[in-house]
Amino acid sequence: MLILDFLNVGDGDAILIREDTANFVMLVDTGRPQVEFTPGSKRRSVLNHLMQERIDHIDLMVLTHLHFDHIGGALSVFRHIPVKRLLCTYLPPQNAGWIYAPETEEKTIIGMVDALNLFADIISAAHAAGTLIERAGRNQEFLSPALEMQLIPADDALIARQKDQFDALYRGDKASFESLFACSKERNISSLRLNLTYAGRRVLFTGDSYAEYLEQDSKQPCDILKVPHHGDEKSMTEILLRQLTPEYAVISCENAELAKKERPAPQVLSMLLNRVPNVFCTENRAFDTFPAATHTKIRLEIDSLGAIKHSTV
Repeated sequence: MLILDFLNVGDGDAILIREDTANFVMLVDTGRPQVEFTPGSKRRSVLNHLMQERIDHIDLMVLTHLHFDHIGGALSVFRHIPVKRLLCTYLPPQNAGWIYAPETEEKTIIGMVDALNLFADIISAAHAAGTLIERAGRNQEFLSPALEMQLIPADDALIARQKDQFDALYRGDKASFESLFACSKERNISSLRLNLTYAGRRVLFTGDSYAEYLEQDSKQPCDILKVPHHGDEKSMTEILLRQLTPEYAVISCENAELAKKERPAPQVLSMLLNRVPNVFCTENRAFDTFPAATHTKIRLEIDSLGAIKHSTV
């Protein structure tokens, strides 16, 4: 059986995946560094979730891209749980030093620099723990006899451009505002995507890629979709949804009354509800046809014959 737990880490992604016959444990993204307690919410830090599930090892951790809401909890995981292997789209230069924030008030640039500094600490912690660290390529492999993974990085030119800019920042090279801003804005579409195939069922993890970017790829239908970018207005189009035709769609978001961004966006939720038989949010505010909810996790289970069942906790 394959167990997929979409963990409620608030405004962020963390998905715990277990293949029980092989005792294989995988974690895709790790939420934010801090997940604030909020009355009436079941959101928790990724480490809290893992401890609650009594996870004592992780065979594979995947960090899809360098935003705080995807890599933020990784450092605490490395400090408490053995991780055998780490996959990322980018690796810092050896002995990468601290990056000083450029003199700018542009929050995306400052956020990118802060994320790169955290990422360097994560890589150092992974090295210290003896974790095998790999840069993700476009390849397929069996994670267990029954579980296959296909990696889908962003296009080569984007990945190369991002690497050049990140390397330059770690070296302390000066860069123009324009190049820093462009690089900071490309982090979402640089997301590593993953297909997992188990018992004939296909699960697609999209990171924060935007729908119009995903439309450019040749698409195979999927059975379970992790909706891109927390269900915001850029996350889905009718074209992409027709390509994917999922039976289940899960949105990772939070129900903050004064959310900084509309997640999920009403038009995206409506689109999903019209076309997808089973739609879930880890947490959401109320809509006319979709009540407010908060869950510890959304659990989907695929048995050895390919049957899917779901539960919310």
